[in-house]
Amino acid sequence: MFLLLKIVHLGALMFGSAASIGNIYMLFSKGPHDLPAPEFANKLRKYFRLTGLIAIVVLWISGPALMYMKYGRWLDDFAFSTKIGFAALLLLIISFLNLVAWVAPKKGPPSYGPILMMIAAPALILAMVFAVIAFS
Repeated sequence: MFLLLKIVHLGALMFGSAASIGNIYMLFSKGPHDLPAPEFANKLRKYFRLTGLIAIVVLWISGPALMYMKYGRWLDDFAFSTKIGFAALLLLIISFLNLVAWVAPKKGPPSYGPILMMIAAPALILAMVFAVIAFS
């Protein structure tokens, strides 16, 4: 069971990372109206956003289960607490951007969306770095 949960957790991490990098690549594009296929670009944005949301939810389900199985209720460690802080920040950003897109799909992304994505990418990297420090 532990091995299966770890595979699911690492798979979610892989998909979340791909979604984060995909969002950054889309951010570097000029905009849907300037791209050769605006419908495709908008679909990619939606799929990256949903992939990131599903990945972070799976990580928040599988991560505490893995930790509990191996270490108990909580790791009393600075690296682990910092990792949880960055993971919580990611969960908030990804959930908020998905909520905004779901509530007002015709408005397009908010002006602060790119800023939040640029915060989410290093938060993901830092969460992974502190996870490695905490669990190595």
